[in-house]
Amino acid sequence: MIGRVPNPSTLSSWISVPCNLCRTDHTRTRFVSPGWKRASLDPTLFRAADDRYGDYGQIVECRTCGLVYTNPRLPEQDLLKAYAGIEDPEYKGEDASRSINGHFSLNTISQYVSAGKLLDVGCSTGYFLNAARLHFDASGVEPSRWAGEFARTQLRLEVRTGTLEEARLPTQSFDVVSLIDVIEHLADPLATLKEAARVLKTGGLLYLVTPDVDSLTARLMGSRWWGLRPAHIYYFSKKSLARILKEAGFEVVITRSFGRVFTLDYWLSRLRHYSSPVNRLLRWGIERWALNHKLVYINTMDSIECCARRVG
Repeated sequence: MIGRVPNPSTLSSWISVPCNLCRTDHTRTRFVSPGWKRASLDPTLFRAADDRYGDYGQIVECRTCGLVYTNPRLPEQDLLKAYAGIEDPEYKGEDASRSINGHFSLNTISQYVSAGKLLDVGCSTGYFLNAARLHFDASGVEPSRWAGEFARTQLRLEVRTGTLEEARLPTQSFDVVSLIDVIEHLADPLATLKEAARVLKTGGLLYLVTPDVDSLTARLMGSRWWGLRPAHIYYFSKKSLARILKEAGFEVVITRSFGRVFTLDYWLSRLRHYSSPVNRLLRWGIERWALNHKLVYINTMDSIECCARRVG
């Protein structure tokens, strides 16, 4: 999922919310971004193609169940309004690598379900759906009007504009539902997972990818971990992800780390805010040998790839 928000002055006041999983409000503060000012929230920080990190506000951990989430945050209606107005042309700059990453996900899915109807929730511009339709009757839902229009006109995909809940799809109508880099953006992930369970056939497969807040990488980097971003509302570990999936009606089949392919230009852009001298040296080498567009696979071991079955 990608995102950009309108000027903060047009949004409602920030709100405090209880834990999405256990509904308690007994929390401890885990991170607070330095110099964070709610009123100066920069809209460009919500774009997926943006290479800046930080300004993530206050992140807390539920003392009851361990779920990590941003609190306070924008109200759900403002988040939905923001994502509906997403425009992120830079996202298309990595179309080749995003297509390859879509095939990585498809390869995992095909180990459990090889054909049938597939729904991609938060499908963005449709690169994963474009790969999936080789084997599945594939469709998607996407809140961004801009991204959905690209998927429909450029890739000729069946994509509904809006959220999964707004789509009002028939019960038990899909063999696979995917949420790739989506669940961390949702105001109410448990509700969306329950809706995914409703539209899945009994025994159907849920596939998702999300950052791993308890990974070794995240723990070592602490408050400077690149996964801590203003557009991320919830931060899952393998344990908390298994708990919320069980609550939604799923049984986990497999969880493991998920790596990606991107150009060296892209990977280097993700490091430029950490060490300028090192970044300049690497940039010089990449440009000296014209390696900017070379595709490189890296697994930073801080993303969870999960497959789960709908039970009951």
